[in-house]
Amino acid sequence: MDTRNEQMGPGGTITGSNLPYQPRQPPSYSGYQEPEEEAEPVRLWRSKRDEDISKREEVASSKKSDRISKAQRDIDDFYENYNSKKDKSIARTRKEAEEFLANRQDTSAGGTSWERIGKLVDLSGKGAKGGAAGGGKEKFRELLMDLRKDAKAPGASGY
Repeated sequence: MDTRNEQMGPGGTITGSNLPYQPRQPPSYSGYQEPEEEAEPVRLWRSKRDEDISKREEVASSKKSDRISKAQRDIDDFYENYNSKKDKSIARTRKEAEEFLANRQDTSAGGTSWERIGKLVDLSGKGAKGGAAGGGKEKFRELLMDLRKDAKAPGASGY
Protein backbone atom coordinates (compact mmCIF):
# COMPACT_ATOMS: atom_id res chain seq x y z
CA MET A 1 0.00 0.00 0.00
CA ASP A 2 1.38 3.33 -1.05
CA THR A 3 0.95 6.08 1.58
CA ARG A 4 2.76 8.86 -0.20
CA ASN A 5 0.83 12.03 -0.99
CA GLU A 6 2.19 13.45 -4.13
CA GLN A 7 0.19 16.63 -3.77
CA MET A 8 2.19 17.70 -0.70
CA GLY A 9 5.50 19.37 -1.21
CA PRO A 10 8.44 19.46 1.17
CA GLY A 11 7.78 21.18 4.51
CA GLY A 12 4.03 20.43 4.40
CA THR A 13 3.13 22.89 1.69
CA ILE A 14 0.56 22.17 -0.96
CA THR A 15 1.99 21.93 -4.41
CA GLY A 16 1.71 25.24 -6.15
CA SER A 17 1.68 27.33 -2.93
CA ASN A 18 4.45 28.59 -0.69
CA LEU A 19 2.20 28.65 2.45
CA PRO A 20 1.79 25.63 4.75
CA TYR A 21 -1.60 23.97 4.70
CA GLN A 22 -3.91 25.17 7.41
CA PRO A 23 -7.37 23.72 7.69
CA ARG A 24 -10.29 26.06 7.93
CA GLN A 25 -10.60 27.42 11.51
CA PRO A 26 -13.62 28.92 13.19
CA PRO A 27 -13.44 32.63 13.82
CA SER A 28 -11.41 33.50 16.91
CA TYR A 29 -13.34 34.84 19.88
CA SER A 30 -12.24 38.09 21.34
CA GLY A 31 -13.12 39.14 24.88
CA TYR A 32 -15.92 38.07 27.17
CA GLN A 33 -19.43 37.90 25.79
CA GLU A 34 -22.42 38.38 28.05
CA PRO A 35 -24.33 35.10 28.40
CA GLU A 36 -27.75 34.89 26.94
CA GLU A 37 -30.74 35.37 29.23
CA GLU A 38 -31.70 32.10 30.93
CA ALA A 39 -35.09 30.59 30.31
CA GLU A 40 -37.70 31.15 33.04
CA PRO A 41 -37.87 27.47 34.20
CA VAL A 42 -34.06 27.30 34.48
CA ARG A 43 -33.96 30.55 36.46
CA LEU A 44 -36.70 29.29 38.84
CA TRP A 45 -34.93 25.97 39.27
CA ARG A 46 -31.63 27.70 40.13
CA SER A 47 -33.25 30.01 42.67
CA LYS A 48 -35.09 27.07 44.32
CA ARG A 49 -31.89 25.03 44.37
CA ASP A 50 -29.97 27.92 45.97
CA GLU A 51 -32.65 28.29 48.65
CA ASP A 52 -32.60 24.55 49.39
CA ILE A 53 -28.83 24.55 49.64
CA SER A 54 -28.83 27.52 52.01
CA LYS A 55 -31.48 25.84 54.23
CA ARG A 56 -29.47 22.62 54.32
CA GLU A 57 -26.33 24.57 55.22
CA GLU A 58 -28.15 26.30 58.08
CA VAL A 59 -29.45 22.98 59.42
CA ALA A 60 -26.01 21.39 59.07
CA SER A 61 -24.29 24.28 60.84
CA SER A 62 -26.81 24.20 63.72
CA LYS A 63 -26.38 20.42 64.07
CA LYS A 64 -22.62 20.84 64.01
CA SER A 65 -22.69 23.52 66.71
CA ASP A 66 -25.02 21.32 68.81
CA ARG A 67 -22.65 18.36 68.45
CA ILE A 68 -19.66 20.48 69.36
CA SER A 69 -21.33 21.90 72.47
CA LYS A 70 -22.51 18.41 73.53
CA ALA A 71 -19.01 17.02 73.00
CA GLN A 72 -17.53 19.83 75.12
CA ARG A 73 -20.06 19.13 77.89
CA ASP A 74 -19.30 15.40 77.73
CA ILE A 75 -15.57 16.03 77.91
CA ASP A 76 -16.03 18.38 80.88
CA ASP A 77 -18.23 15.78 82.64
CA PHE A 78 -15.70 13.05 81.95
CA TYR A 79 -12.82 15.00 83.44
CA GLU A 80 -14.92 16.11 86.40
CA ASN A 81 -15.89 12.49 87.16
CA TYR A 82 -12.35 11.29 86.51
CA ASN A 83 -10.83 13.85 88.87
CA SER A 84 -13.37 13.15 91.63
CA LYS A 85 -12.76 9.38 91.34
CA LYS A 86 -9.01 9.96 91.33
CA ASP A 87 -9.23 12.16 94.45
CA LYS A 88 -11.43 9.59 96.22
CA SER A 89 -9.05 6.81 95.26
CA ILE A 90 -6.05 8.75 96.55
CA ALA A 91 -7.83 9.50 99.83
CA ARG A 92 -8.91 5.85 100.20
CA THR A 93 -5.37 4.61 99.50
CA ARG A 94 -3.91 7.00 102.09
CA LYS A 95 -6.48 5.88 104.65
CA GLU A 96 -5.80 2.20 103.93
CA ALA A 97 -2.05 2.80 104.21
CA GLU A 98 -2.47 4.52 107.57
CA GLU A 99 -4.72 1.70 108.81
CA PHE A 100 -2.24 -0.90 107.58
CA LEU A 101 0.65 0.80 109.33
CA ALA A 102 -1.34 1.12 112.55
CA ASN A 103 -2.46 -2.50 112.30
CA ARG A 104 1.10 -3.66 111.56
CA GLN A 105 2.33 -1.94 114.70
CA ASP A 106 -0.42 -3.66 116.68
CA THR A 107 0.47 -7.07 115.30
CA SER A 108 4.16 -6.78 116.07
CA ALA A 109 3.47 -6.69 119.81
CA GLY A 110 2.25 -9.54 122.01
CA GLY A 111 1.14 -13.11 121.35
CA THR A 112 2.80 -15.96 119.56
CA SER A 113 4.16 -15.67 116.02
CA TRP A 114 1.13 -17.55 114.68
CA GLU A 115 -1.28 -15.20 116.46
CA ARG A 116 0.51 -12.21 114.91
CA ILE A 117 0.36 -13.87 111.45
CA GLY A 118 -3.33 -14.58 112.00
CA LYS A 119 -3.91 -10.88 112.59
CA LEU A 120 -2.21 -9.98 109.29
CA VAL A 121 -3.96 -12.67 107.23
CA ASP A 122 -7.72 -12.70 106.65
CA LEU A 123 -8.94 -15.92 108.26
CA SER A 124 -12.62 -15.08 108.20
CA GLY A 125 -13.48 -17.81 105.68
CA LYS A 126 -15.45 -15.34 103.58
CA GLY A 127 -14.60 -14.54 99.96
CA ALA A 128 -11.51 -15.49 97.98
CA LYS A 129 -9.14 -13.58 100.30
CA GLY A 130 -10.57 -15.17 103.44
CA GLY A 131 -9.99 -18.78 102.35
CA ALA A 132 -13.59 -19.64 101.53
CA ALA A 133 -14.43 -23.09 100.20
CA GLY A 134 -13.63 -23.41 96.53
CA GLY A 135 -10.95 -20.77 96.70
CA GLY A 136 -8.15 -23.29 97.12
CA LYS A 137 -7.08 -21.72 100.40
CA GLU A 138 -9.29 -23.56 102.85
CA LYS A 139 -6.55 -26.01 103.90
CA PHE A 140 -4.09 -23.17 104.44
CA ARG A 141 -6.72 -21.36 106.52
CA GLU A 142 -7.32 -24.44 108.66
CA LEU A 143 -3.57 -24.92 109.13
CA LEU A 144 -3.10 -21.32 110.29
CA MET A 145 -6.08 -21.63 112.67
CA ASP A 146 -4.61 -24.80 114.20
CA LEU A 147 -1.14 -23.26 114.54
CA ARG A 148 -2.58 -20.17 116.17
CA LYS A 149 -4.35 -22.26 118.83
CA ASP A 150 -1.36 -24.53 119.52
CA ALA A 151 1.09 -22.91 121.94
CA LYS A 152 3.67 -25.66 121.32
CA ALA A 153 3.64 -25.24 117.52
CA PRO A 154 7.02 -24.66 115.87
CA GLY A 155 7.86 -20.96 115.79
CA ALA A 156 5.12 -20.08 118.28
CA SER A 157 7.57 -18.90 120.91
CA GLY A 158 8.59 -15.75 119.06
CA TYR A 159 11.07 -14.46 116.56
